[in-house]
Amino acid sequence: MRMGGQRLDLMLYVQALPLYARNLGVLLPPLIAAAIGVGLRYLSGPLFEGVAGAGYPIIAFIINVVYGFAFAVSVILADDAWRNGHGNLRSAWDRARRKAGDIIMVVIGFYFLIYIAGLIGGILGPILSQALSALAVWAFIYAIPATAIGGVPAGGAFSASLQAARRYPLPTAILVIVSLVVWFGLAIYAPASVGPFVGPGYDVANVILTSLALGYIALIVARQYSGFAFRFW
Repeated sequence: MRMGGQRLDLMLYVQALPLYARNLGVLLPPLIAAAIGVGLRYLSGPLFEGVAGAGYPIIAFIINVVYGFAFAVSVILADDAWRNGHGNLRSAWDRARRKAGDIIMVVIGFYFLIYIAGLIGGILGPILSQALSALAVWAFIYAIPATAIGGVPAGGAFSASLQAARRYPLPTAILVIVSLVVWFGLAIYAPASVGPFVGPGYDVANVILTSLALGYIALIVARQYSGFAFRFW
């Protein structure tokens, strides 16, 4: 499908579903990350009780980095799944471990740029803050896959992502919209909705739904990045 001179591969969002069913290992890294996140949040209570929770931002930062690295592992596994029909979790982990330094730097930079965009937009109100944050996601959504599966060093990942987003703005915008809908739908709103019904099982539901969301997002981001990467990087 073409629109405005740009090729739109909308079928990838559907094709990702059966591929996901055959490669459930893609949700395992986010599942582990989400479980670690729950554990760290519980730990932060007694750990920072004496300082009225002032240390929680440190815990939140660590959790975000863990999530980001887990997402990178899933992207590597997802890329293998698209290419070969099945991904290898051990191989994906080994590749991510070898690139761990660059991946972590990109993850930190990604969160920082989104935070700064939201902070600047927040000066003029919450709507603009959300809009600029979404724009930052649009510009840098390919940064993590650029390093994880494209071999781009951390220092060049953001410019590589921005280059692809600018050349293919519409497909990238659709990718961002789908990713945000999946993330907020499964990882934010769904756990809040089922929370009153599952009681103590809320954390389990939260871990499962969050990992499901990140696994799917890893699949669609990996596929779209691969389609652009060989043309630009």
